[in-house]
Amino acid sequence: MKSITDKIALQHLINSYLQETGNGHLIPVTEQSQHLREQGQSKVLVCIPLDSIAGYVYAPLEYMSKVGRHRLADLPWVEQDNQILKISAVNLAANLLENLTIKESEKQLDSSSLLECWIQSRRALQQFLTHRKDQMDEVIAPKQNFVQSEQALVLGHSMHPSPKSRQGFVQDDWKRYSPETQTAFKMHFLYVHPDYVIHDNAHNLSIPSQLKQDLAAYFNTYHHEKMAQHPDYALLPLHPWQARYLKDKDWYQQLLHEGALIDFGALGWDVKATTSVRTLYSEQAPWMFKASMTVAVTNSIRVNLYKECHRGLLSYQLWNDDCLADFRQRNPRLQTISDPAWIALKVNGQVLDETICILRENPFKQSDDVTCIASLCQDHPFESKNRFSQIFAEVSTQTGLSQTDVALQWFERFLEITILPLMELYHEFGMAFEAHQQNTLIELEDGMPKNVWFRDNQGFYYIQELANEILARFPTLATEGQAVCPQALVDERFRYYFIGNTLFGLINAIGITGVVQEQQLIEKLQSYLTQAYQKYPESQLLKTVLHQSTFPYKGNLMTRLYELDELQADISQQSIYVNLKNPLYVAQTVVETEHA
Repeated sequence: MKSITDKIALQHLINSYLQETGNGHLIPVTEQSQHLREQGQSKVLVCIPLDSIAGYVYAPLEYMSKVGRHRLADLPWVEQDNQILKISAVNLAANLLENLTIKESEKQLDSSSLLECWIQSRRALQQFLTHRKDQMDEVIAPKQNFVQSEQALVLGHSMHPSPKSRQGFVQDDWKRYSPETQTAFKMHFLYVHPDYVIHDNAHNLSIPSQLKQDLAAYFNTYHHEKMAQHPDYALLPLHPWQARYLKDKDWYQQLLHEGALIDFGALGWDVKATTSVRTLYSEQAPWMFKASMTVAVTNSIRVNLYKECHRGLLSYQLWNDDCLADFRQRNPRLQTISDPAWIALKVNGQVLDETICILRENPFKQSDDVTCIASLCQDHPFESKNRFSQIFAEVSTQTGLSQTDVALQWFERFLEITILPLMELYHEFGMAFEAHQQNTLIELEDGMPKNVWFRDNQGFYYIQELANEILARFPTLATEGQAVCPQALVDERFRYYFIGNTLFGLINAIGITGVVQEQQLIEKLQSYLTQAYQKYPESQLLKTVLHQSTFPYKGNLMTRLYELDELQADISQQSIYVNLKNPLYVAQTVVETEHA
């Protein structure tokens, strides 16, 4: 298991490094020395200089991608003066990260924090692979319900250097609260004096009353006794990790000693962690619970922010508003999962972000074949296949179509559901979603795309220059929601999140099956984007996507190196973007240039 873990952990790091630094190149087999051919199994090699030791790291490739993520065939190795060095995976990672600090030396960066995250992520990955080793075929099973697919994301973000880092987890936390271990647990509830509780919702109902009603079957004698003594107190749901963390806070101890806070402990439904770790799901609960967790998961400490509460309510109201009625009717297969309610503590006039629990819609039945794109695109950790391999084979058998035709039809159907409707929302309403792989859910029917949802209002943007009608109807999107951004910034985010992350991720995962070439899928995507550009010929977004030779990608490696927090920082400084070669680039004709 250790060698598989090392290969996957280094694959994450090397792909991030290659993409974000450009410091490395591919060596075709025909250009390799006999020694490199033998050592690299006659496969194309990645070669990266290691300046810190005047050596080179080599990695044989099983799959080369036009859109980013390569798949390693075996563990990398390091050479110095044409001699292979005995070097551990950790040492190799340390040297690779030290390269970054050498090149950015004037900024006095320290790679130790990032190395620590990589080591932690690698250790967690090994735990998860060991825990699920007998169930790996289930991870790529063709049909999965919502929570199965959420908990199937064992490998994590394929272009992140430390996708499984969770700074703050200790000892048994990894097993108890991680989606990858499939453990169920109960939420933790506080019973709090109403003077210290703040809440709101889009349904004109009392969230404290609703929670008491929803949890009625779970109250024991102690709970009933306290509720009889304090009928006006409110239930506050917390992630159990967060409940433990908050107990040492001064305000907690003060409220406890004053009798304004009563600890009800573990209560209610058995919930399971989803891909975000802190969003909890139960088949029986009427809501999903997006709880604050003061844990740094990948790039951010996962604490809800007060502005996100307002954004969730407003986004729900907007999506169900008359101004979008015609759009919704014409595009019933494109939907959102909203966050229409929230509850938190308020002490000394301040909402405590670390106590905010957002209540999210829970629309899925246990029988629904629903998956997030990240889980759908994931490799089998031990074998050269993924979930698409299984789906295409199954659909081919059922329909008699070739797997190539199935793959092309699958991708085209996904584009039909998403591209033109999203472009309409963008250009005519000024709305854009941070629709990366984890935030994009797809329902399959007989293996083919049926419906698509976007979730997580942290990434619902409203474009300053285009959202005039929406902002007139919902002016607090700009103030309380803080969700209005300049068009140039939204362009950058939308280009990367939906096209560079989700669509390129799908192209990569479908290409890895071998039934169709990435270039064929790229051309299909170009065709749909060209249709959109013909409809919106003044669009700078579409012009840059199709006719700019470079493409802005979020640099997860550099964002982590600079220790930026994507939730806490100002939106314009949350992450680092790098410009890469644009695989969608189409040279403009003279006529097109004149028209533009």
